[in-house]
This record gives sequence, C-alpha cells and structure tokens, in this order.
Amino acid sequence: MPAVTITTDDLAPFATIEPAKAQAMIVDALGMAKLLAPCITEDDFAYPDAAKAVIRGAILRWNDAGTGAITTKQAGPYQQVIDSNTRRNNLFWPSEITQLQTMCKTSSEVFALDTAPSGRRGHSVWCSIGLGGDSCSCGANLTNFEYPLWETDCG
Repeated sequence: MPAVTITTDDLAPFATIEPAKAQAMIVDALGMAKLLAPCITEDDFAYPDAAKAVIRGAILRWNDAGTGAITTKQAGPYQQVIDSNTRRNNLFWPSEITQLQTMCKTSSEVFALDTAPSGRRGHSVWCSIGLGGDSCSCGANLTNFEYPLWETDCG
C-alpha cells in the first residue's frame, strides 16, 4: 500500500463532489504527484500527511475552478472579490511542486568547495584567476604565463 492515499471521504468535509468525479480526480492527482515526487509511493515515506494535504488542496482547487463561484468580502470602504472562474493549466502550483519535491529530499546534500590552486602555470596565488575571478590581476598574461608581473608570492 502506498504511503500517500486519498479517498473520497477525505474530500467530503471540504466539498460536495460526485463520488465518481472525486475518484477520477484523486487518481489523476495522485498520478501527477507521483510523477513530480516519486518518493511518495514508498512505504517508508516520512511525510504522508503533509503530502496528502498538498494533494487534497490541489484537488479541491481543481474542483472549484471553472464553477464561476465569486466570493466577495467587504470591510468598510474596502472590498475584495475572488473569482474562481479560472482555466486550469496545471494541477499543482509551483509552490506545491516544490513542497512535494522537498519532502523527497534527504537531509544531507552534496556540495564542494574548491580550495586548491587553479593549476594555471605562472599565476600568483593571490591572482584573481585562482580565487574565482574572470581576469588575471597578477600580470602573468603579459609574461606569456611564465611568472607573475605584479602580485609576486611572498615566500
């Protein structure tokens, strides 16, 4: 049994959706979520409830999209109108994709910091080329890379 499961009963407290439609939406949403974050199918997935919340939110938004429902909020002279009549490009928002993919990441990540000299012959150790710069600051380029012209190494 996959770690993340959603049933029509999980959607019922939030919206009234015909069971056949809800089941089809669940299958689609889980399929897309597995494509974006394959780890949610593993039995030892660490965040099944969080993934379920993200997927359920996308399903509920999908259900509301295109209904033409308009919500109006007013407080004094200020008014806010929210129109849910939007077209559906993707099931998941970019932030939801990031959330799902972050749940699949391990806590350790590989990184490297090169502290060794650049290996370029003739440059001073203080030359900007050796320190990650994009131009020579020691003048070795003027001596055919035989020796640094300005920034000589202290030794």
